[in-house]
This record gives sequence, C-alpha cells and structure tokens, in this order.
Amino acid sequence: MTDFLSENRNDGTPWRSWRSWLAATLLGCVTAIATGCAAHSQADVAPELGPLFVHVADVGLGKSMSRIDYQSVDAKTGRLYIAGMGAGKLLVFDIGKQSLAEEREGFPKTTGILAVPALGKLYVSVPGSGLKSAFSVALGWLGLTQGDGKLAILALDSLRELARLPGGVFPDGIAYDSVDARIFVSDEMGEAVQVIDAHSDQLLGRIALGGETGNVQYDPLTGRLYVPVQSKDELAIIDPREGRSVARLALTGGRHPHGLAIAPASSIGYVACDGDDRLLVVDLKAQKVLTVLPLGRDPDVLALDPGMNRLYVASESGQLASFDISAPEAPRALGIVTVGPRAHSVAVDPASHRLYLPLADLNGTTVMRVIAPRQS
Repeated sequence: MTDFLSENRNDGTPWRSWRSWLAATLLGCVTAIATGCAAHSQADVAPELGPLFVHVADVGLGKSMSRIDYQSVDAKTGRLYIAGMGAGKLLVFDIGKQSLAEEREGFPKTTGILAVPALGKLYVSVPGSGLKSAFSVALGWLGLTQGDGKLAILALDSLRELARLPGGVFPDGIAYDSVDARIFVSDEMGEAVQVIDAHSDQLLGRIALGGETGNVQYDPLTGRLYVPVQSKDELAIIDPREGRSVARLALTGGRHPHGLAIAPASSIGYVACDGDDRLLVVDLKAQKVLTVLPLGRDPDVLALDPGMNRLYVASESGQLASFDISAPEAPRALGIVTVGPRAHSVAVDPASHRLYLPLADLNGTTVMRVIAPRQS
C-alpha cells in the first residue's frame, strides 16, 4: 500500500486520501533535497507477544529504508519476495536458511508483488519515484493521464526481466486468475484495474471503477474478481473474462476499504477498512456483509494460513490482529498484539506457519521479524 500519513483528521476522514498522499510525496521530495531523508531509527526491542506468538528471530536485510510494502511466498522453493518500496528494490528472502538471498535494484517505489509458480513468473508493481512521478500521479488523479506506472514481469528461476508493461497511475495490488489466464493490477490512484494476458505478457485493457481502488483478489468459486473501491466504500465485482464491472456491493459498517483476502474454498471475503479500523466479513455469493469486527489501528495487509485456519491483519500502527477462521463466515477474534514499528506487511509460510513481518527501520537496519503461533 502507498505510504500515506497514518493519523486521522478530527472529522474522522483518513489522511490516506490522495490529496494527502500527493502533498506528503511532494513534501518528501523537498525534504530529501534539504536533509538527505535521514531515517528515524526505532529502538531494537524484542516484542511482547503474549500467549499468541513466540518471537523466533530478527534477520537483518541491510540498511534501513523508509518503507516496505507487499510480500509474496513461493512455497515450492521456500522463497519470500518482498517489495522494498523505500529503496526501490526487490528483496528475496530464503525461508529455509532464514537469510536474505538476493536483492535487485531498479524498482522505484515498488508496491505490489505476486509470485505465480504455475507460470514461473513474478509480477511487481512499480509506480516510480521522484518529482516526475509525483506530478504524473497528480495528473492521473485529475484524469489527465493514465500515468507512468509499470508492471514488471520477471522469471521466477532467474529474476530475468521478461517485460515491463504500462501499470497505470499508481499500480498496487496484483491477482492471478488461473481459469482465464489473466493478471489483474489495481491502479489505486488511476481508479481502475489493468488486465494482462498471463501467457503473452500483453496488456489487454483497463477497467474503470470510478474511485480509488484497493487490493484485488480472484475467487475461483464465483469466477469473479473483487476490488474494494476505497473512496466509495464499495466492493466492485468484475467479470474477468468480459473485463467489466458487473455489480457493486455497499460495504456497510466500514470506511475506506483497502485490504482484501478471500478464504479458500468458501467465497467468504475479508475486507480491512483503514478509515475506522474495521474488518468486514462478506459473503461473496450472497453479496452481503455478514459481520463487522475490530482491528488494530490503521490496518493494511491481510494474510491467510489455510493449514491453521488463521487470518492475520497487519497495521501501520504495528498491531497484528489474529482470527480463527475454522468457520470462515464467523471468524473468532484471537487477539491483537504489537509486533514492531510500522509492521504493516505480513506473509505466512504455509509449511512452518511462521509469520514474516518486515520492519523498514529498526535501529538503522531493515529487519525481517519472524514470529510463530504458540502451540496450544
């Protein structure tokens, strides 16, 4: 997700609006020129995880950066791909060795990332950084351009770049539809979804949604693509084969929906709303909100562990919410713990059930914080 200010305004409107993002980006560029963008280090203190988790390790990933965004696990090879947003890098973490395996330059302000082992490809959203990119985003927000963002496509085995396609104004979340062999990229600022042919690596089209787009997920049971429309508090339902929006669901009970995960084999969606720190449980077949649950402050990335029937929601505040989803339509809250400073990104290794939460700046170092659920 983009690097917005994480506090809310007095009127309850989240500062994660695009006006605020643009102002923060321009201010950041000016500050970088004046001060060199010195990062504020956090104290290197092990987290208090209570009865839910045990702290396994903190693994150094190099010099601190301003932000890390999405992650994607390739369970077959035991590799975790990480969007090093603040450094414009792609990081590769070896889960078996618990160490940084590789890093690649050339991914400015990288956000979304998705490994698709079935295709042998890695997809990376690359919005671009600097003043030029900031002005391009501003023009895109005004509807004057479709942006300069890119989607990089790499070979999983070698990280050789296969293609770099137009990604819209601010490409973010990525989803794969194996049935129709298509890749979908949410263009958050461009208020649309980009459609790519998964075999030919060609841009097929663009689906306009008329509002800021959050994360994007494909559900094989309904055969539909789902995208939160942040600025309208709605869930867009897309026919991936026809490449068009076919319905809208009002996300009653939440404000500014961004994060999205879909429970396997159930068509139950979980939508994280960063405007009021709420999790909406949505029946995708019936197209209705089932219940609303509290989250940590400023939620962002969601991760599922099918083997343990767990849902995790990481937050900008560093709080991690855990739910038992043995009954997907009725999640049971297990608790909220503070994991680390700005630990808003979470990934799960399905084999070990360990959680990976990268910390962009911990005492001057980028750190992969590894925790594990306590066995009951």
